[in-house]
Amino acid sequence: QVSQNELHWFHQDSEAQMKKWQQEKKENRENLKALRGTAKKHSDSNERYLKAIDEKQKQYNASLNTFLETSNKFASEKGKLEELIKKSQDDSQECEKRAVKAEVSVLQSWKETESWKLRGTLAKAEGNLRVLRTL
Repeated sequence: QVSQNELHWFHQDSEAQMKKWQQEKKENRENLKALRGTAKKHSDSNERYLKAIDEKQKQYNASLNTFLETSNKFASEKGKLEELIKKSQDDSQECEKRAVKAEVSVLQSWKETESWKLRGTLAKAEGNLRVLRTL
């Protein structure tokens, strides 16, 4: 009978332990299900973020390419304009030199013309003076 009681207690302990394990198993399954749901949510969020990052990276690359093209275009135009400015400055200096030469030439011509006029006037005066002396 003692063995029977011990066996009965053992069965009761076993059943209690079994119920406890089954309860833990049930709780673990629920926790696992909740964790899987959370993992799924995180995985979905991660995929959305990755897609958003890829899209932003594409937009960034497109903007960068546009910027680089525009920058290169403006750099090229700047180089052309700098060349035109240099050429214009050279042309301006050349025109200035020619204008100064022309002005000097005009002044020399005027000087020579006036000099000839004065010589002509002087020759007339000398002629008149000779006429007056002879008279």
